[in-house]
Amino acid sequence: MFESTFMQMALLASVATGISLGMLGVYLAIRRVVFFGLVLANAATLGAAIAETLGWPPVTLSVAAGIVVAAGLGEVGSSTRVSDESLMGWAYAAAAAATVLILSQAAEGSVDTLHLLFGNVLAIQTSHVIALLIEAAVVVVLHVLFWRRFLLVTFDAEAAKVAGAKTRWWSLAINLLIGAVGAGAVHEIGALSTFALLTLPAMAAIFVTASIRATFIVATALGVLVPSLALAASFYFDLPAGPACAAFLALSVAVAAIGSKITGAGESLSPLAREPEARTARV
Repeated sequence: MFESTFMQMALLASVATGISLGMLGVYLAIRRVVFFGLVLANAATLGAAIAETLGWPPVTLSVAAGIVVAAGLGEVGSSTRVSDESLMGWAYAAAAAATVLILSQAAEGSVDTLHLLFGNVLAIQTSHVIALLIEAAVVVVLHVLFWRRFLLVTFDAEAAKVAGAKTRWWSLAINLLIGAVGAGAVHEIGALSTFALLTLPAMAAIFVTASIRATFIVATALGVLVPSLALAASFYFDLPAGPACAAFLALSVAVAAIGSKITGAGESLSPLAREPEARTARV
């Protein structure tokens, strides 16, 4: 199966995006803004749709749109007048509607829509795989260097201010990192797989882990393992790789939830229930 070059490239792309998105998704889960990933995926899709309609390079405008939206939502999200959920709902509706309207005017609208939604990881180019691997390495390095500060800002911005942290800039840094990496992934693996990787590995990990450190490890491992299994299934059973990835990730959450109930772990093991510990970054 993986003797073919295109399958090797697809596997490397799945591993790279699984590492970066699986790890970054934990921050979204901790902040309880998982739909940020959905908005980001749609914003990146909108950028790519505009670029393809105008005949511009889609990756550049896709990443730019993701970064702008990530930064903008971070700024507006600090308002107390509307909830984060309301803001995400508005941004999702606007981006999704604009994407469909733009692609409906393109000559190859239906084909472009399918590509942007579900990706085409089996046709990924070597240079794009290298870019995804570099992104994954950057995410890992930044996480290792700054995870204590990221967690403190994520869990309790007020406590971070008392500790002397520049919460606005650190929160913006997290948003920009997620925006850039997520937007880059959309063009290669599609909006559906990107959103799934930003939310479902972290969700499954929370069900079965008892510490923040373990949550990051398990989420990253699931982000790598599950899409790889989905890629194998898509090869043997002639399934579309993107939807197969999302389906397998959704199944992993169900298995984790059932396993948590069977073992009696429940929410008592959830790292999100241990916020005082997380605020001091004692993991």
